Amino acid sequence: MGLGKIGLSFAQKTSSWLKASGKTFVLQTKSQKIHGINPSVTYPHTGKVFDLPRFLSEEMKLARIMNKIAIKDEYIIRSKKVLTSSKILPEDLKRLESTTLEDTYKRAFWINPKDNKGYHLLDEGRTKNGLQKLRILDESGVFVKNAVVKPKTVILTDIKKDVISIHIQNEFDSIDITHTDLINILARRYNPFAKYKTVLYEYEPDIVNKEYFRKLYESIDKDTSCISASFGQSCTSNMPIKGKGQKIQSELENHIKCIDSLVQTNKLFRKISNKVRFLIGAGNNGNCSLNIYLLSTGLEGVGGLNSMRKVHFSSSSRNSFFTQHYENYEFPIKMTKEGISISGLHGTDIPITKTISPGKSFGKVVGTSCATPVRAAKLALNEMMECLL
Repeated sequence: MGLGKIGLSFAQKTSSWLKASGKTFVLQTKSQKIHGINPSVTYPHTGKVFDLPRFLSEEMKLARIMNKIAIKDEYIIRSKKVLTSSKILPEDLKRLESTTLEDTYKRAFWINPKDNKGYHLLDEGRTKNGLQKLRILDESGVFVKNAVVKPKTVILTDIKKDVISIHIQNEFDSIDITHTDLINILARRYNPFAKYKTVLYEYEPDIVNKEYFRKLYESIDKDTSCISASFGQSCTSNMPIKGKGQKIQSELENHIKCIDSLVQTNKLFRKISNKVRFLIGAGNNGNCSLNIYLLSTGLEGVGGLNSMRKVHFSSSSRNSFFTQHYENYEFPIKMTKEGISISGLHGTDIPITKTISPGKSFGKVVGTSCATPVRAAKLALNEMMECLL
């Protein structure tokens, strides 16, 4: 509480200085809200930079709220509650309970971070000018209102990889999908109403693919909410990242200065993150490891939670300076009547042609590369819905 009061007072004083000098700074908006994941201001008379309390920024206040929701696994638990209200219209109940692929990708569950109220959102098609029509139900499934929202864009970027296989214990042939398909599925299940673009990174050690960064930068448009990156490069530490505070940033920066390609990469990342929010997986190599790309100013790390709702032992980059967001790390593979569910949400994520008993579990897909598109999709949905409720 004390830090908050000090930070707000400092921001107000800084605002007065700027008004007196007739200048503004990049973090200041008309409403004078603080923005950025590690915000700072520059005193115009001296050019001296001051760090602000980071969780005063709008982005980080929202991250803390969403992390609390993720720790309780509320999206999955609350979205799958049995609906018994007598006020639910039969046609709405049918769509909510359906596990068909069509119905699955035409609905979403959204928790308003401002008041923690949950809503079921049903797809009612698009208008002629591309706006999304929604039928909004409350958490119990009762009709609230019809609405129209503007779809936001999420850019999903990934390293181009070989096809991966999901094996279902030899009960039938494995299902082959790409890692990129997997992150697309997870993002669209949590927000089927956004627009998605995919940009692949053909990675080669010690070579900066500038064409990739050009495509990524050019993919950003005025409706882009954020970028979700499901790759990284690991750097190890002799102590847990969690326990070393911000000091580790300078130590690791010194460690990689000799690697020219990483220095170039970070400069390109900064150019992109100055234009739009850029989320990237925290990494999967444990608490003594850091995704080096998170040293780039402006990139936001997404870590993973285990089934006990604690940080997963494999989740890297644990210091909050680097990893601001947390979503599930493990996504169990379960059967439905029509196929496979990996998102944890009600419905079918991937169709199959062979019949197997619904509800059976067959392993899981894991990683912060899966957590990242989930958080990106949720952030985009927050933006789409914030003007309505």
